[in-house]
Amino acid sequence: MKGPILNIFLKNPVPGKVKTRLAKDIGEEAALEVYQALVEKTRSSCKDLDIPKVLWFDSYLPNPSDLGSWGHSPLLIRKQEGKDLGEKMRNAFLYCFQNGSGPAILIGSDCPELDLLHLKEAFHILDHKDVVLGPAKDGGYYLVGLKSDTPELFHGIEWSTETVFARSLEKLQWARKQVGLLPVLSDLDDIQDLEYFESKGILDWNKNGP
Repeated sequence: MKGPILNIFLKNPVPGKVKTRLAKDIGEEAALEVYQALVEKTRSSCKDLDIPKVLWFDSYLPNPSDLGSWGHSPLLIRKQEGKDLGEKMRNAFLYCFQNGSGPAILIGSDCPELDLLHLKEAFHILDHKDVVLGPAKDGGYYLVGLKSDTPELFHGIEWSTETVFARSLEKLQWARKQVGLLPVLSDLDDIQDLEYFESKGILDWNKNGP
């Protein structure tokens, strides 16, 4: 597959393995429901982006019939490979570039504010920048896009901390990469985030948990 490609990192829907911080407050089953609602929101946001997509799962490859429609463009399913998040992300980008695809963007499913316009803007930025980042309010980022392999971005970072975005930007500046930025958006990680998105009507879930 040549040309632009979208990568989505997902977790397999296993109680106790998804949204673990949130599960401490609402229970594992309810946290799973929230996670599934986030995946559905992500699917809805990107299914009309008419480019190939790769779904990267953390544990095992699901039955394709269980995934729903991610649009009419080609869809691949692969397993994340690597010892930490940085290595897993870099390997996903390498898979794209080594197979002739690019520019490539990678997102997760934790950002219910992310929409189709953000994705289109990210690819537009890569027309004239080396890297695009979508900064998250918690200090991380909800999107990263590259034109080519950028190894410095994926090591020497303390993942899942409030310094991820700042440290990543530092490394890219040292590497003399031209970086474009998307608007700052919010991830959903804990009970306060969930209450915020519920109050704004951004995320709807079944609420069958405690």
